[in-house]
Parts: sequence; C-alpha cells; structure tokens
Amino acid sequence: MSLLTFSPIDIPKVDIGTISFNSKIIPADQIRIMSDTEFEQFASEWLYGCKYEQYNRIVRIGGAGDMGRDIIASYSNSDIDYYQCKHYANSLAPSDVYIEFGKLCYYTYTCEIPISKSYFIIPSNGIGPSLQKLIDTPSSINNTLIENWEKHCQTKITKTTPILLDVAFKNYITNFDFSIIKYYPIERILDEHLKTKYGYFRFGSQKIERPSQINVPQEHEDIELTYIKELFSVYSETIRYKISSISDLTSFARYLNHFQNQRKSFFAAETIRRFVRDTFSDNDEFDVLKEEVYEGILEICLQDYDNGFERLTTTLQAATQISTSKSLLDSKLHYVGNTERKGICHMLVNDKKIKWVTDDGENF
Repeated sequence: MSLLTFSPIDIPKVDIGTISFNSKIIPADQIRIMSDTEFEQFASEWLYGCKYEQYNRIVRIGGAGDMGRDIIASYSNSDIDYYQCKHYANSLAPSDVYIEFGKLCYYTYTCEIPISKSYFIIPSNGIGPSLQKLIDTPSSINNTLIENWEKHCQTKITKTTPILLDVAFKNYITNFDFSIIKYYPIERILDEHLKTKYGYFRFGSQKIERPSQINVPQEHEDIELTYIKELFSVYSETIRYKISSISDLTSFARYLNHFQNQRKSFFAAETIRRFVRDTFSDNDEFDVLKEEVYEGILEICLQDYDNGFERLTTTLQAATQISTSKSLLDSKLHYVGNTERKGICHMLVNDKKIKWVTDDGENF
C-alpha cells in the first residue's frame, strides 16, 4: 500500500461573523468551552500563525478516518509531524491516549501512513502526572501499550475488524521508537496564538496591523484591463486626444498623476479583497462592502455631467462620504478608508456596473 500523499495547504479561515472584541470570557476559559471541532480549528490557527515557516504544508484532517492524526505538517525534506488534539474536561491520563498510540503503530505497520518525525499531543487541559511520566520515559510505552492493547485498542482502531497482536505486529510495537511522542502545553499554545492575527480575531487580543499594502506593479495586470480602458476613455474625451496606453499620457502630467493615483486606490481595495479571501471563511463579506459602495454612489454616477472626468471625480468624492458600516470589514475591523472606497469604484467599473464615459471616447 502506498504512503500518504498531501493535498494542497489548508489555510485556516476565520468566521468574521463570530468575531467579538468585548468578550468577558478569558481566552483560557473560551478554550474549555470549545467543541472538539473548534479546538482542532484553534490548533490549526496556532500552527499556521506560528509554525508556518517551519513547515511547507499544514493540513487539518480531523474526524473519522484520521488514523490518529488531526493535523499533518510536512517539512521541505518530506519529513512530517503529526498533531493529535484532545479536548477533554480533565487532564489526560495514559488511558486517554493508548488508542492514539495504537493507531500510530497499526497504521504505520500496515504502511497506510508514514512514521512521523514527531507526534505532538495537544490537550485542552494539560496532562496528568502518569502520562507525563510515560512520555518522559518513552521506552516504557512499548510494554505498557502491549499490556493495555486488548482493553483500549483491540476493538477500537477499526469499527469492523478487531486488531489482534500476532507475533509480527507485537514485535513491531516492541521495537517502535516512542521517543517521537511529545507534549505541547496548552498555555504555551495560547500565548503564541494570541500574538497572531487569529488570536486577535478569536479572542480580541493585541490588535494586529492592517493587511500589508500590495505594491502597485509597474506593468498593469489583467484584472485592471477594464477600468484602465475606461480611464483612458475619460482622458481621451477630456483632452480631445486619443489615449490608448500609459505612454500616451507622458505628455499630460496632470492626467498621468491622476492615473497613477487611481491604480493606487485600486490596489488598496484589492489588498482588502485578497485579505478577506485568504483569512475569512465567508468570502462574501467583501461583496457586502462593494454593494454598500455601489448603492452609495449609483445615484451620483447616473446624474448628467459635462464630461466623463467630471462624473468620475464627483463619484469618487461621493464615495469618500458614504457609510460602509453594514460591512464588518469597516464596522468591526476598520479596514476601509477613503482610498479603499475609491478603489472599489474602479472594481465596479470592472464589473460593468458603472461607467464614466458613455461613448468610450471613440470620437477622439
């Protein structure tokens, strides 16, 4: 049977609707009342926020059929680490983890998963002295697991077939290197998690900085083609000279500067869009922001103007005055400023929902 192959990296996403910065429940207590799934999500956030540079892939696979691994993290040299989350009301005892050690031995024995470099236990309420002693003396795990196999593992690894200790498998467990078993204290995980963007969103910890601004590329990108063409139509109509490229603007310093500012606004909005895509589970939140801007500027944009440049500048000015509080990106995170609102206007041009020049400047 072939060894495990990895799927593309699984980036944890935050549910922006659940973000609350005024919770009176301290983070440690919030962890205690999490569901098993939420605790695995919390662990994934910590790994991605704090250990991403250590690994080249981090994949959460918790649930039925996980073979004792809630999260798999791989190194660039193909080594792997396993993380097993245990959300229990009390500190862990050896009886709570025999089944996980059994799965680790069985599925590596059958070559369904590779042996990991490290196998981390992540408990919500720590580990008791008996388990700590067992982990501290890994050579004692072999015989202890064999002694407890029938009670804790034999009928619990698979739902269909009991896993018996025949001579070959028992010998495999006897020689298994349990020094890979490690314990990661929840206090340390929480302290590290609170310093990440996930800590800010989940617990309202120290405020994170705004998303790093995307640098405006020298050459325009494909996503800019529509709004840039519309800007060229605006300039063509205004100066009564056909503008088809950026080089055509070099003789018109005012409009070249204006054009560069519009690209800056577009990428300010694009920065927020990509941040939402990469961070939140609900990508529709950026669409809510766009719709707020659209409804706020539509009547202004549809009025009669002497030319497209007047329509453009008046509409952009109006965009800076509208409220976008319906969007959580503004009301909760305060990521939306005037530059982003102007950039969204250009995105609306890309979407063909608004237009600056009715005849595209074809007469020039």
